[in-house]
Amino acid sequence: MPPVSEAAERRQELIAGGLLLVLALAWTAAVWLTVPVGQGVGPRAFPFWLGVALAVLSALLLLKGLRGGHGLDPPGEGEGSAAAPPVSAGRRLALVATVCGIIAAYGLLMQKIGFLPATVLTVSATLVVALGERRPLVVGGMAIGIALGAWLAFGKLLGAYMPRGTWISLF
Repeated sequence: MPPVSEAAERRQELIAGGLLLVLALAWTAAVWLTVPVGQGVGPRAFPFWLGVALAVLSALLLLKGLRGGHGLDPPGEGEGSAAAPPVSAGRRLALVATVCGIIAAYGLLMQKIGFLPATVLTVSATLVVALGERRPLVVGGMAIGIALGAWLAFGKLLGAYMPRGTWISLF
């Protein structure tokens, strides 16, 4: 794959940032207008803040494109740095297929073993298989931390339904 010129990369960042910003604003407005206002944290909070986060990140991408990509990536950590070797198209396709398979398995596992164990297994599988992380403390800590954090935030704080599982039920 030939290297992308700086002008072409800048143009891509401006187009992607602009489109994502429009999408984020439309999403945030749609959530604000369609979900009824409730007391306290309600069903609109999570989708609304996802839209806000997307708007902020797309604005940063636009800013990077306008500035020519200078100053937002730490030295030696940009996309073209030597620390990250290029990934072939076949490897990328295999990673996408793997992650899609992990997500499909997550949907099936969640109903059978419940939210917490399914989330721990899914995060662990994604870290090991897709990202190549091999340190057990990192994999275990992230998997348990993400699962418990999501369970506390969505299940306890927001009161969302969290599948208990038909094979085992922890909570």
